[in-house]
Amino acid sequence: MVGAGELWRRTGPDFGSLALAVRDKTKKRWVYAGHVGTGFDQALLKSLYEKMQPLRTGKKPLDQKVNNENATTWLMPKLVGEVKFTEWTNEGEMRHPAFLGLRTDKNALDVIREQP
Repeated sequence: MVGAGELWRRTGPDFGSLALAVRDKTKKRWVYAGHVGTGFDQALLKSLYEKMQPLRTGKKPLDQKVNNENATTWLMPKLVGEVKFTEWTNEGEMRHPAFLGLRTDKNALDVIREQP
């Protein structure tokens, strides 16, 4: 999954959740995949915060409406995160997502939704 933004609870690295997106099958646009707000410890939060700062942008990379998008700090979609979840909802969002970590072996533009 690609981290598309961050939802802040307060200033600094302690954010509430990450808005996530994947590329559509044609790899022409980003598609919202839900938020992940669990799986982070303090060291990971700090590390992610530092990696996200240079990626901040005022432009939302998604066409769809995103929950809490007015409180979201948008990032250029460059980071790839690994997320485990139970299933896809009918709306195309992950159910019960948990963040596992960043993937440095994948390019964000190559991340598409896996088909069952």
